[in-house]
Amino acid sequence: MELFSYHLIQAPVYSVAARVLSSSALRGVPGLLHAECLLPMRLGHPVSLPGRYHWSSLVLFAFWEAESHLEAFLEAPPYAVFGRGWHVRMRFYRRWGRYDGLDQAKTYTELANPEGPVVGVTFAHLKLGQTLRFARWGKPVEAQVRDHPGVTRAAVAYRPLNTFSTFSMWRTEQDMLDMVRGRQSEVDGVDHRDAMKERARKPFHHQFTTMRFVPLSEHGHWPDSVRLLTA
Repeated sequence: MELFSYHLIQAPVYSVAARVLSSSALRGVPGLLHAECLLPMRLGHPVSLPGRYHWSSLVLFAFWEAESHLEAFLEAPPYAVFGRGWHVRMRFYRRWGRYDGLDQAKTYTELANPEGPVVGVTFAHLKLGQTLRFARWGKPVEAQVRDHPGVTRAAVAYRPLNTFSTFSMWRTEQDMLDMVRGRQSEVDGVDHRDAMKERARKPFHHQFTTMRFVPLSEHGHWPDSVRLLTA
C-alpha cells in the first residue's frame, strides 16, 4: 500500500541548503514516488523578520510505493540525516486541488470519516506577484491553527522562492473542520474561512492542493528547534 511520511529534523545549515535548493540528492531512491524538501518557519510571525526562518532544520514530505521503501531509506547511510528528529507515517484519504507529483496518489476512501486523529497538509506554488497579499492573509491563519485547542502538531515551511506548505495534526477530523469553517468564532476563529473566500475571489497560487491523512505511527521526538517555531 502507498504511504506518505512527514519528517522534521535538525541538520547542519549546509546539509539543509543542499537538499532544499536541489532535489537531486533524493533522485533514484527506490520506491520514492515524490519528495519535497523545505525549510520550516515560525508560525504566525511576520515574513519580514529574520526570526521567522530556521536554517538548521528541515522538512521532508515523501510519497512512497510502500512502507518497506521508507524503512530501507531511513537505514541507508547516504540518507542518515533523515533518520533524525521526528516523522509520522500516514495513509492518504482525501484531496482538493492539484499539485504536480502528488496527483497520482491513491486515495484510500475506506479511511474516510476517521474516528481518531487526522493530518492536514497543503502545498502551493505561489504567484510571485501575490506574495505580499498571500502573507497578509496567511499570517493570521497560521496563528489560528497554532493556537487552536484541537491541534497537536503544526508546522509551516517553504522552499525559495514560491513553494509553501502547511502541516497540522488534529485530535479529530471534526476539530479540523470546525477550524476551517469557523464554526464557533470564539474558539475556532474565522481567519481560515475568510482567507478561503479571498482565495476564491482571486487565487494566490499557480497550483494548490489540500490533502488529508490518517496518521499510522509517530517516530522519534519533535525537535526542540521546531517546537520553538510554534511559540
